[in-house]
Amino acid sequence: MRAAASILVLAVLSMTGCVVSRKSDHFTCTTDSDCDPTSGRTCDRGYCVLQGTCPSPCTSCDLTNKTCKIDCTSTKPCGSIQCPVGYDCTIKCTGTGACSNIDCNPGTACDITCTSGMAACGAINCGPGECIVDCATPSTCGNVDCVTSCSCEVKCNNATCPTNSCPLQPAGLYCTQDGTAASPCAPNANALCDHCP
Repeated sequence: MRAAASILVLAVLSMTGCVVSRKSDHFTCTTDSDCDPTSGRTCDRGYCVLQGTCPSPCTSCDLTNKTCKIDCTSTKPCGSIQCPVGYDCTIKCTGTGACSNIDCNPGTACDITCTSGMAACGAINCGPGECIVDCATPSTCGNVDCVTSCSCEVKCNNATCPTNSCPLQPAGLYCTQDGTAASPCAPNANALCDHCP
């Protein structure tokens, strides 16, 4: 009798292990706003699903659109930064020593702001994607290398510009404000200076 009861229990347990879990109508959605904002869920293919983890060093991100925000300050410095593979990065370095060297080569694009302190940013390698570097105050940016970028703009806002390596077009003109090597990079210098996909 006891053996038969044990077999029955095992049979019930094995059957419940094979039950298919159906998606709850409670989690159906059309947009992210249909999901409970406190749940950490976003709308993905009609259902509210848990958002994954942002890649390092993103402070916040959008995993669907592959965007990454990185916020660094002198009180919470980031050290050297590398934009994650395939991400469009927005990097803010505020205060002296907030960021060391910045490498955007693995990412698809970078928008970098360096402000409020000496050497807020170290050297910047833009890589092949679109790159915008805003050196808001004097001596906030290290050297900027965007020679391989599909479009590059370095804004100096009346501050002393760092040494720039800007794209050079086949016609021999640099993609700078006046076409010479010594000026800040500018994507609107000529028709060939902005060829991002």
